[in-house]
Amino acid sequence: MKKLLLPTLIVAMGFGGAYAGSKVSKAIPTYHMEAGKCIQVQQECNELPGVVCTLNDDGVTQLYKFRANETTCSFELSRSN
Repeated sequence: MKKLLLPTLIVAMGFGGAYAGSKVSKAIPTYHMEAGKCIQVQQECNELPGVVCTLNDDGVTQLYKFRANETTCSFELSRSN
Protein backbone atom coordinates (compact mmCIF):
# COMPACT_ATOMS: atom_id res chain seq x y z
CA MET A 1 0.00 0.00 0.00
CA LYS A 2 2.80 2.45 0.86
CA LYS A 3 4.46 1.72 -2.50
CA LEU A 4 1.34 2.89 -4.30
CA LEU A 5 0.73 6.02 -2.21
CA LEU A 6 3.84 8.02 -3.22
CA PRO A 7 3.46 7.59 -7.01
CA THR A 8 -0.24 8.45 -6.73
CA LEU A 9 0.58 11.65 -4.82
CA ILE A 10 3.21 12.62 -7.39
CA VAL A 11 0.78 12.14 -10.28
CA ALA A 12 -1.94 14.10 -8.45
CA MET A 13 0.49 16.97 -7.81
CA GLY A 14 1.44 16.96 -11.49
CA PHE A 15 -2.19 17.23 -12.59
CA GLY A 16 -2.81 19.98 -10.04
CA GLY A 17 0.20 21.94 -11.28
CA ALA A 18 -0.86 21.57 -14.90
CA TYR A 19 -4.37 22.76 -14.11
CA ALA A 20 -3.14 25.75 -12.10
CA GLY A 21 -0.67 26.66 -14.85
CA SER A 22 -3.40 26.66 -17.48
CA LYS A 23 -5.45 29.17 -15.49
CA VAL A 24 -2.65 31.75 -15.20
CA SER A 25 -3.44 35.01 -16.98
CA LYS A 26 -1.63 35.32 -20.27
CA ALA A 27 -1.34 39.09 -20.27
CA ILE A 28 1.56 40.07 -22.50
CA PRO A 29 3.05 43.47 -23.13
CA THR A 30 0.79 45.06 -25.72
CA TYR A 31 0.91 48.49 -27.29
CA HIS A 32 -1.55 51.12 -28.48
CA MET A 33 -1.33 54.49 -30.18
CA GLU A 34 -2.02 57.51 -27.98
CA ALA A 35 -1.38 61.11 -29.06
CA GLY A 36 0.91 59.91 -31.87
CA LYS A 37 3.02 57.69 -29.59
CA CYS A 38 3.18 53.91 -29.16
CA ILE A 39 2.39 53.27 -25.46
CA GLN A 40 2.78 49.93 -23.61
CA VAL A 41 -0.08 48.34 -21.62
CA GLN A 42 -0.59 44.89 -20.07
CA GLN A 43 -3.61 43.15 -21.52
CA GLU A 44 -4.58 39.65 -22.59
CA CYS A 45 -4.61 39.25 -26.39
CA ASN A 46 -3.40 36.60 -28.83
CA GLU A 47 -1.87 36.34 -32.29
CA LEU A 48 -4.49 34.07 -33.84
CA PRO A 49 -6.90 35.52 -36.41
CA GLY A 50 -10.14 36.75 -34.91
CA VAL A 51 -11.85 39.77 -33.41
CA VAL A 52 -9.45 42.71 -33.06
CA CYS A 53 -8.12 43.14 -29.52
CA THR A 54 -8.99 46.55 -28.10
CA LEU A 55 -8.07 48.42 -24.95
CA ASN A 56 -10.35 47.38 -22.06
CA ASP A 57 -10.71 50.99 -20.90
CA ASP A 58 -12.49 52.24 -24.02
CA GLY A 59 -13.24 49.18 -26.19
CA VAL A 60 -12.16 50.89 -29.43
CA THR A 61 -8.39 51.53 -29.22
CA GLN A 62 -6.66 48.76 -31.17
CA LEU A 63 -3.77 46.85 -29.56
CA TYR A 64 -0.53 45.71 -31.20
CA LYS A 65 2.24 43.23 -30.37
CA PHE A 66 5.34 45.28 -31.19
CA ARG A 67 6.61 48.80 -30.74
CA ALA A 68 8.51 49.48 -33.96
CA ASN A 69 9.67 52.87 -32.64
CA GLU A 70 8.32 55.69 -30.49
CA THR A 71 5.64 56.63 -33.02
CA THR A 72 4.80 53.28 -34.65
CA CYS A 73 3.12 50.13 -33.29
CA SER A 74 2.91 46.99 -35.44
CA PHE A 75 1.29 43.51 -35.69
CA GLU A 76 -2.40 43.63 -34.80
CA LEU A 77 -3.58 41.32 -32.03
CA SER A 78 -6.88 39.47 -31.59
CA ARG A 79 -9.14 39.27 -28.55
CA SER A 80 -8.43 36.29 -26.25
CA ASN A 81 -11.46 34.18 -25.39
